[in-house]
Amino acid sequence: MADPFTILTVLGMLAPLGLAQRNCTRMFHSAVINNDTLYIDGGDMHTVLPNDTLVSNSIRDLQSLDLSRSWKNLDDGLFTYIPRPWNTSHPGSYPPYMDEGGSWSDGNYLFFYGGYPSPWGGPPPPPLGTWMYNIAGNNWTRNRFWGVPMVRLHEGGAVQSSVDKTAYYLSSALNPRGNPTFAGTPGADTYLAPALIMLNMNTLEWRNASTASMNAWGTIGDGYFSIIESVVEKGVLVAFGGYTYPVGQKLSVLAARQANTTHQNSMEYVRVYDIANDQWYTQQTSGDIPRWRMSGCTVVAAAPDLSSHSIYMFGGIGPTMGVSDGNVYVLSVPSFRWIRVFDDNTVRSKHKCQLARKHTMIVIGGIVPVDNDEYVPRLQNCDGAMFANGVGIFDLRTLSWMTNYNASDDGDYYIHSKISKVIGGNGTGGATLTEPSSKFHHTDLATLFSRRNARPTSSAGMFSSTSSTAAATTTATNSPKSTISGGAIAGATIGAVAGAGLLLALVFLYLRRLKAKARLSRHRGRPYRHPKVFQEHPSELAGAHTPMAFELADGRDTPNAGLPTEAIRCRSF
Repeated sequence: MADPFTILTVLGMLAPLGLAQRNCTRMFHSAVINNDTLYIDGGDMHTVLPNDTLVSNSIRDLQSLDLSRSWKNLDDGLFTYIPRPWNTSHPGSYPPYMDEGGSWSDGNYLFFYGGYPSPWGGPPPPPLGTWMYNIAGNNWTRNRFWGVPMVRLHEGGAVQSSVDKTAYYLSSALNPRGNPTFAGTPGADTYLAPALIMLNMNTLEWRNASTASMNAWGTIGDGYFSIIESVVEKGVLVAFGGYTYPVGQKLSVLAARQANTTHQNSMEYVRVYDIANDQWYTQQTSGDIPRWRMSGCTVVAAAPDLSSHSIYMFGGIGPTMGVSDGNVYVLSVPSFRWIRVFDDNTVRSKHKCQLARKHTMIVIGGIVPVDNDEYVPRLQNCDGAMFANGVGIFDLRTLSWMTNYNASDDGDYYIHSKISKVIGGNGTGGATLTEPSSKFHHTDLATLFSRRNARPTSSAGMFSSTSSTAAATTTATNSPKSTISGGAIAGATIGAVAGAGLLLALVFLYLRRLKAKARLSRHRGRPYRHPKVFQEHPSELAGAHTPMAFELADGRDTPNAGLPTEAIRCRSF
């Protein structure tokens, strides 16, 4: 037991820390809404200490934000932390906390795929596996996933169908840090892989659809990806922006390195995928076409009469700050007309968007770059009041940013006049502009958008309470007592230190951290330094005998015969 002098010394150090520590910015996370709760997974938190030093931490615990109650984004205790079971002695047996993965939900379970370990205290490269979290049972499993073999990807577009209980992940990159076969290998590089992978959240089967006809190389990294469910049988997927490279070519994931228009996936020509028929189309857009960008987000809202659908796009970053903006745009379909609905010069990238209820876009995290060092946090680009706690709130009906979320406002979505004056009709629909100005590039596209289907949109993530057929098998439920989540420490802003009980609790936490120090990552809590970016190509890795890596449950999961033949694999050079 520490002596009184040590305790007083500790209190002297902790009191000012608790009073002044504040969050700066968060990025590289994923987010999904399930039954009036927003869940945020993974990523990095950059925190400002009392001496104005920035420290960086990976976020271990799952976070949630209650959308059934009203709140302001600057409220203390805004998030609830759900401890993620972890043991540094056996990391492969526990659900990893990753950067730039994807997350989905089916009403009862959350699903997590892809990503790579953070350089700021992230885990070692974990075994490949899709993880599932049982919300009611508070347990995790990676068992029972099966299907097409593939590697772990990141920076892909993640959307889901609430009706068909299907998760979609478009294209994206392979980072050596995220794949145990490649991690630590000299010359290992990040490169793009072509794929549209789909998870049936009922049967837990993964499958892969071709993207060969999507664009020149069948690849998109860090672009914009949306689902419109209320057309044709199963809806359509829409993709634009982001970067594109030939499969396996050496690349940089920074926007500043995408000045060559050859590697800019078009904002003018968008890609449309007919889910039911596995068919890609390209359609030219018109109107106030945004300049090229990447690393932003979208949500979708349908007109009450389904005569139009509005894809709201916020943020992202171009090759330079001078060609970037913080505007909100709408891509209205089926007219494929771009409309700028909100002007802002404040650039934000690496954030996520979710549609809460029927008309509120919740923006989670992101960074405001102040120069072409896109992901380097600085004091001057910490989140301000409009994005306090890394949460922004945009009302799609009034086209305005807010700092308060009103849970009782569950009114229907209606179309703002800035949109209806372009496409015709009024707030409830009746669009008169029902085809592109350049006409549909394919007659099948015209047919697709003429067949309206009153299915609920999945952007809101509001699911019924019906049971899923995916029964969870508990593989890890309890977190070791000797470790504290870096996310919980970096993410909490303590308002005041008062009362003997709280002081003793601080002492206890401090002493416990001392005991756990040997087991914590050396990166955790270090002043920010730009992490190394892999830029060399793994030419020696993709030989004919390179083993196939499975993003399934474990080595015992083998693909069934007759699976899709276009599995993601390392390309030989």
